[in-house]
Amino acid sequence: MFLTIGPTVVQLELPPGDLGTRLAARYGAFAAPTAADAPAFRLALRLHAEPPRPDEVANPPLVPAGDLDRARLTGRDFSAELDWVDGRGRATLPDSVAHVDLLLRVVFGIAALRAGGVLLHASAVVRDRFGIAFTGPSGAGKSTVARACREAGLDVLADEMIGYRTSGVGARFDGTPFWHGTPRSAPAGGLMFLVQAPRPAVRQVTPARALPRLLAAGGAPLDLPAVHDATFAASSALLRRVPAYELEFTPDASFWSVLDRLPEFAWFRPAAPAPEASPAPRPVPLGTLPPRPARGA
Repeated sequence: MFLTIGPTVVQLELPPGDLGTRLAARYGAFAAPTAADAPAFRLALRLHAEPPRPDEVANPPLVPAGDLDRARLTGRDFSAELDWVDGRGRATLPDSVAHVDLLLRVVFGIAALRAGGVLLHASAVVRDRFGIAFTGPSGAGKSTVARACREAGLDVLADEMIGYRTSGVGARFDGTPFWHGTPRSAPAGGLMFLVQAPRPAVRQVTPARALPRLLAAGGAPLDLPAVHDATFAASSALLRRVPAYELEFTPDASFWSVLDRLPEFAWFRPAAPAPEASPAPRPVPLGTLPPRPARGA
């Protein structure tokens, strides 16, 4: 099985059993039996010989050691050795989609950091070809905004975690399967820090003020010094490329009305119709031209 998020492809080497079927159902269009591009990482899974555990559980706790090149993860009935330099890893874990999900967030998260990007704890939607991300602490309303935008007919990249990466002189947001995401990408148009309020309002936030809020929202896939340093660097780079705002919102899609009034969001508004071309002047017949005055008159 191959999983793809943005430009990164991960190959899962699965043991016999129905785990592959359950993972295919979990990851939907992000999963495929083949991939057009060579995988950046191959992950071999081995299951404990015990009954399957519930697929929907809280993130299993783990203890990490290592850096951005290699890491070892240990936890209750869980161990993994991951090597991003060689692009290979192996893990022994319970028969649980939740444990595989946690492992994949680490694999994709470190791969993003090594490429200068980051997995953000944010939801994101696509409007007029641009991706707009919504972030904040747990309970800020990321999933609420994503649901309201989906009901309004917009594509949702994800409602909990999205990918950010540079692309030439610009940047892109990538959809992820964490959760309810779409396997597509869009140019990064803005980052919104959510604040629930009685009525919509928006104000721009400087990168210096936005960085602590972005880091506080989470995103480091492992609690390791090197990973935190890389997350800080990638988040700083994001805020140099993507404008950040504080968005006060109500639990619906009415906040677009205040975003549309921002001059820098003019690309959200439909283009004004082109003015009609003035009719070309009609040629004057030569016989109607006035006579030239006599020389010296």
